[in-house]
Amino acid sequence: MHPDLALCYRLLPLVSRTFALNIRILPGELRPAVTVAYLLFRLADTIEDAPGLDPDERSELFEAFLDRLDGNGPLALPERPRILMADAASTDETRLLDAGESVFRVFESLPPSVREILGAHVAETARGMDRINREKSDGPLVRLETWEDLDEYCYYVAGTIGIMLTRLFAEHSRHIDPGSGKRLTTLGTSFGRGLQLTNIVKGIGPDRRQGRVYLPSQSLARHGVSPEKLLAPESRAGVQAVVTEVVPRALQDLEDALRYTLLLPRREPRLRLFCLWPLFTAVRTLGVVAGRTAPDPASQPKISRSVLYREMAMSVAQVFSNASLRKRFARFRRDLFPGLPRGEVWAG
Repeated sequence: MHPDLALCYRLLPLVSRTFALNIRILPGELRPAVTVAYLLFRLADTIEDAPGLDPDERSELFEAFLDRLDGNGPLALPERPRILMADAASTDETRLLDAGESVFRVFESLPPSVREILGAHVAETARGMDRINREKSDGPLVRLETWEDLDEYCYYVAGTIGIMLTRLFAEHSRHIDPGSGKRLTTLGTSFGRGLQLTNIVKGIGPDRRQGRVYLPSQSLARHGVSPEKLLAPESRAGVQAVVTEVVPRALQDLEDALRYTLLLPRREPRLRLFCLWPLFTAVRTLGVVAGRTAPDPASQPKISRSVLYREMAMSVAQVFSNASLRKRFARFRRDLFPGLPRGEVWAG
């Protein structure tokens, strides 16, 4: 194994909890491709999340990242924002930044068709992040105003990843026909959005401390909460009220994620498991979020590792049975989200 690829495999579990597990089960050439894709998206995330940068400095970093993605020389990050970003990054994120050239070298070693798929979608995400950071900055905060803003943000940071993965799956598997591919592409956008919405409602506190508020400001205002005081004790009930508006949207998207997974051929069980593990982890996490009553928004709800491993084992046992997977999802919906309305909710 090439040293750069070995380094990527070592980095992956440092910057991911769940995806390091399910990327490992991907067959053949998909594992290195998706590993590198994930690390490139995490590099873009590190640029997006670094506090203390003004919009111009963040744009400079995104521009340097995109130049390197296009093959224009080594990753040359501007000095001041690079120092600020490195100071704000965690130890594991710093390791990823330091290994950036290794990640790009593995990217450049991939087959041209795979490199084109990854490059197009990583670039779309980076450009979308940059535009949202410039347009939605309000002093020290980046804030989304409306549900439409949230939908757009989720597309750039997660929906496009669902499309990318669908294209990679179709390139890998001769069992995915063009008709299924079109349906998978549509559902893949919802899949990504559902996972991102789950991340947003479980990460309200860390995001706010980094100067980012993804819950729509208009909805927060209806419940008497300002983004500036999002983590104040008096804001807890209002924040949870908005979270309860997000949960049915996320759950609807995760229903689409199940439809996506069941469209994947039974002859590709590794692809199915790759999708099932984060899907049921997200459903479980949403259940924890939905069951809380006016909690401290600074805390970060999550499921235990034992629950995570139990859900993974159940997915392995049920991977070939569409009926069992549907029944399992329906049971979670009934038990974890009693009384939750069904149907289209994104129009609200």
